[in-house]
Amino acid sequence: RQRLCIRCQYLLMSCSAFFVLLLTASVGGFRSHCRFVKVAAARTHHNSGSHARIESTASFSYMSTDAMADEANRRRVMLQQMANIVILPAAAATSNLPALAATTDAATNTTTTTAHIITDSAVLNSDGSRIQVHLEYIPALDAYVVHYYLFGERFGAIVDTGSPFLTCPSTCSAWSYKYKWGCYHPERTFDSGFGNTIEGFDNNQGKVVWRKAGFSFDDSQPQQNLTFGVFGPDLLDGPGGVFFGLIKNTDKWIRPSFLGQTKYKSFCVDLRENSTLTLSKQAMIPGDDYIPLIQDLNRRYKAPVVHYTAKAAGFVVNGLPLKLDEKTPTYVIFDTGLSGMAVSDELYQGRNLQARKNREKSLWGEVSVSFQTKAGDEVQLSARKPITTPLGKDTPWTKFKGNLIVLGLAFLDRT
Repeated sequence: RQRLCIRCQYLLMSCSAFFVLLLTASVGGFRSHCRFVKVAAARTHHNSGSHARIESTASFSYMSTDAMADEANRRRVMLQQMANIVILPAAAATSNLPALAATTDAATNTTTTTAHIITDSAVLNSDGSRIQVHLEYIPALDAYVVHYYLFGERFGAIVDTGSPFLTCPSTCSAWSYKYKWGCYHPERTFDSGFGNTIEGFDNNQGKVVWRKAGFSFDDSQPQQNLTFGVFGPDLLDGPGGVFFGLIKNTDKWIRPSFLGQTKYKSFCVDLRENSTLTLSKQAMIPGDDYIPLIQDLNRRYKAPVVHYTAKAAGFVVNGLPLKLDEKTPTYVIFDTGLSGMAVSDELYQGRNLQARKNREKSLWGEVSVSFQTKAGDEVQLSARKPITTPLGKDTPWTKFKGNLIVLGLAFLDRT
């Protein structure tokens, strides 16, 4: 498996991951204290030792309705198979990986302090600046789930670097929608001051009610009152579910993000043997061994959130490189809430033509996306036969020019 690190700076977050995701808040990028697997230019192991950055945008659904049909059915089966999740303490990541950070980030080193166990669910370091919680991989969902508490009730949600919000289901059935996401009690919440909205997740659209309640990762921790979204049936059914969003920076008119309401400057999602989510009030990516993040989608194309985004240096399928237009950059979004890959229509059609011309048996057999680190090294993220769908001709943002690739767990994690 591999880590992905992202660091949060200015309006941009970053994470490091093998599969580790880190989030820090400084101008420009992302650092992580978690170690990452370094990827040399010649290294071609699947996902091992690669890092990338991610920015956030307002559209959280990357697949067209038709293209998502298979994904929706697969997710439905996954949800049916899900079982209860118990959070256990997890050790910190121990390998060296390049992190995801913005080019303007200054290296910030952090000092590891002795940790003490709060419960079997969360580990807090001695000065309270960092907390680590266990993540559970659910094969039925092809996703990682984190547990947390709202108004004293335990909830589970998919760790999602492609959306910004803390959410919970509107239901209170023990096994509603085929998974025990948690039991909502509106009488234990209070008014957030925000009106209801229509949101889109995983190609589902539905009403979201915005409430406020005490939040913690463990029921023995002090609670912090946070605004969260309550999902109705439209967002829970089919391929939907409950998401734990890790995009921090959004436009002012967007509802508050989870991380935007906290003092955490960085996060680290480590998806190796002991999968964990670490949140830190300090930067966690030292040095220049990271993939620079960019904010073009937000600044130039008016995406309402700052996605974790990097520029691709290369895109190779079945050993054949796809020509990338130098005048129109290829943007890559890293999304742990997506299982496969989604690509812009131009790239998808170009790949179709290439495969026909070469009479290839597999359209998306071996896929590799490469990036250049701040130090000048090359990093690759690879996957074998990832579920791939076109984004369609309509881009999520106005006047968007360029190619867009959304990489999911097929590239970020290896079972």
